[in-house]
This record gives sequence, C-alpha cells and structure tokens, in this order.
Amino acid sequence: MVVIDHGCGLQSLCGHLSSIDFKAGDTVKCGHVIGRSGQTGLAGGDHLHFTLLLDGIPVNPVEWWDPHWIHDRIEAKLEQYQVLE
Repeated sequence: MVVIDHGCGLQSLCGHLSSIDFKAGDTVKCGHVIGRSGQTGLAGGDHLHFTLLLDGIPVNPVEWWDPHWIHDRIEAKLEQYQVLE
C-alpha cells in the first residue's frame, strides 16, 4: 500500500500493489509511476484499491477528478480566505 500526502489534509491511497517504484519520503510528481497493481493478500485477482482521504476520512475520489468541483469547493474557498487575511 502507498499513501501519498498532497498537503492540506488530502491523501491518496493505493492498495494491493505488487511493486512500489519509490521509497518513503520521495517526492512524487504528475506522471511518475507509483507502482504496479497486483494480487496480494487474499485477493482473487489483480486489482487496485484507490481512495482519497481528507483528514483521515475516506471521500469519493470521482468528485476530485472534476476541475469544476475542485474550484468550487476548494480553490474558491482558499481564495476567499486569502482575501480576508
């Protein structure tokens, strides 16, 4: 399993990896290969478990793939907060 910390309490989790292509503490950038999916543990076949965690709470990752959702729910709020400071 790999957990990537994106900052601001957001983490992505990839489980059932048969190999991991970096070590703890490495910086992962867009386009980097994280690892390879596999059949680990009691899994019945090659597959990947993926989720996003916000402050440790699982959230629906599909919403985070929508740039409008991200702008409306995250970026706009951060911009508003910066104006208030």
